Amino acid sequence: MNPMHSGDEMDSRDQRYESSGRVVRLLYSLLIFSVIAYAVYFFGRPFLILEGAGEVVAPEKDVSVPFIADIRMVHVEPGQRVYSGARLVTLDRAGRSAALRDINAAIADRAQQINQTRRELTVAEQMEAALKQRYEALQAVIEETTATPDAVDALTRAGLQRELSDALTAWEENRAARRQLPELLAELIEARAGLLRRRGEILTTWQNREVLAREQGTVSNDLVSEGDTVTPGEVVLRLLDQEQKYILWELPGDMLRLPRIGERVSIESAQGSSAGVVDRLLPLSESVTAGSGDPSQLVEVAITDPTADLPLESSVTVSLWYF
Repeated sequence: MNPMHSGDEMDSRDQRYESSGRVVRLLYSLLIFSVIAYAVYFFGRPFLILEGAGEVVAPEKDVSVPFIADIRMVHVEPGQRVYSGARLVTLDRAGRSAALRDINAAIADRAQQINQTRRELTVAEQMEAALKQRYEALQAVIEETTATPDAVDALTRAGLQRELSDALTAWEENRAARRQLPELLAELIEARAGLLRRRGEILTTWQNREVLAREQGTVSNDLVSEGDTVTPGEVVLRLLDQEQKYILWELPGDMLRLPRIGERVSIESAQGSSAGVVDRLLPLSESVTAGSGDPSQLVEVAITDPTADLPLESSVTVSLWYF
């Protein structure tokens, strides 16, 4: 026997079936539309947005020493903010033993020269009276023989003249020595004092020498380690100016056009999104992307968002709408 249904019951059930079908068709349409929209966005994104990797950088100041040194201690770490006068590293200057050996030898030489010069000056002062007396005596004899030419023959007179000339030369040399030796002695004493000061400097500053910061900044990742040896002029560490940081943006090779100065960009980082503007186009340079050695077009991006908190040397993504 077939069940009997009223007309009202059939209409309400059909309406429920029809409403459920509309919902399913709507959800299915939304799903298809989302897939198509995502595909259009994914494949069309390079034609709408210029996007590339960037790095947060800042003007840097190299810290180095003008000699070979062994790093004993490193007092800072990457990302640390330091101020003028802060201890950066403690090091030992290489060649301390050889330098002390050489300077001790030089001090001994100067001491020997000082003693010899003093002896020469003493002898010159003692000989002054005798040399002067001999010259004056010979001069008196010559004057006497000149007054009585028949007293000596010509050969004797010539011999007396030679002796007088030699006596005058010896006396002049003695006077020159007494004038020059005190100046030489003073120079030697001053040179020895300078060597002694230099030895004291080596003894006190060549071991456990502290390198201090001359200005404030943030320590970069380029930092030596304890036990390293640095050569003259080699960078011990770099200080970055936290107040002047900017983005170094590397443009992709498939871009449609170059950014224009003043165009707004979006900066995406682990800390969130912030705003910036294109500040300067740089010439082709080394890629900032790790593992890439090909030349790349770089752009400086100024950070215009005052609330942006972007750590130095962190990686970001910079994007710009073409239209």
